[in-house]
Amino acid sequence: MAGPVRARGASAQVFFWAIAVFIVYGSLFPFDFQPTAKSFQSFLAEWHLFTNRADAIDNFFLFVPLGAALHARFKSARDRWIAAVFSVLVLGVGIQLVQLYLPSRTASVSDFVWNSLGLLTGFLVATWVWRVIGGRLSPGSLAHDYFAMQLVALWFFYESFPFVPTLDVSLLREHVKSVVFAPPFDAMRLLQHGLAATLASMALARVSWFKSPTLGLALVGGVAFFLEVFVAYGSLRRETLLGMALGLLSGHFFHVRLKHRGAQLFFVIAFCMYALTVFLPYRSQPADGGFTLTPFSGVFWRGITKDLPPVAFESLAIGSMLWAGLSGTRRFKEYPLLWIACVLALLVLLESVRVYAMGLHGDTTPLVVALILAPVANALRKKYDSQGNTNG
Repeated sequence: MAGPVRARGASAQVFFWAIAVFIVYGSLFPFDFQPTAKSFQSFLAEWHLFTNRADAIDNFFLFVPLGAALHARFKSARDRWIAAVFSVLVLGVGIQLVQLYLPSRTASVSDFVWNSLGLLTGFLVATWVWRVIGGRLSPGSLAHDYFAMQLVALWFFYESFPFVPTLDVSLLREHVKSVVFAPPFDAMRLLQHGLAATLASMALARVSWFKSPTLGLALVGGVAFFLEVFVAYGSLRRETLLGMALGLLSGHFFHVRLKHRGAQLFFVIAFCMYALTVFLPYRSQPADGGFTLTPFSGVFWRGITKDLPPVAFESLAIGSMLWAGLSGTRRFKEYPLLWIACVLALLVLLESVRVYAMGLHGDTTPLVVALILAPVANALRKKYDSQGNTNG
């Protein structure tokens, strides 16, 4: 009994801190700080609750997940209320005061009120949801593949960055306009999102959060589609939505029908996905046949909001190739460094093809990503096997 309790407690703690970090990120994005703060009186003067309805709704829903996280993190009602008051003071009032230094943000008492109401609503919703799905969660003693969970997270980075949804009607109207009044159908965009969603769906099945894999797929897919629609950044494309839907369904089908060959298929899909970045200028880099030794140069020099999705796309493919060998083949389980070396050699080969055969720009980012993910994948694979997993 001690193991499952600790595991659930650790998961709840990770969930709580992830939500807290997201609230800070969402409240301060795009981080355009100025040296001189606006007056504190401007914060006190903005107390009308319905002056800006879209902003009020945003602030309300931003803190709903925090209420759910507090409900999961703390067991007693007393601890939950103490943590709630502390969270509202730090994340509610504190962030509003920091926003005085952001010209793109308006600090207000009304935002604090809506944050508090959102947190309270999260409490109530979490209580109801736990009663509904609590019995459908997988047993605490079941092995969970936490590296597969990280692959699902990379898929969210690819699809949903910068993760800041809005209910501003004018922004959403412009965002979704391209679904109806769309440019010509882009088959390559459909393929990219379809392959990524297929990998995410197959990885999600390995996480084993729920007794029914279909329920977990529906919940995660619903969140992904919500973010795709309500994060009003760029334009919403029908190819993206269709690719996500087909990929999630395909991944679920492959997991059910090809359990014993799932790892091999997973590697093939990941390799094809990574090959798209080799043979196409998907990284938004010039076709100059050059090579950049500085890793993540596109992210640092070209603007993070532009180039993070391609990095996440490649990271998902690389992580999936590592996961396929370390979790699916007995020989590589016994000699994990051999598989890691094979993946690194493959990346070097493909990057050389990209630069010297295709004439596109290359850099060391894929190798750095692999070197970051490889030890994590190996460590979490050992943990997964030590929990009693017997699947090959």
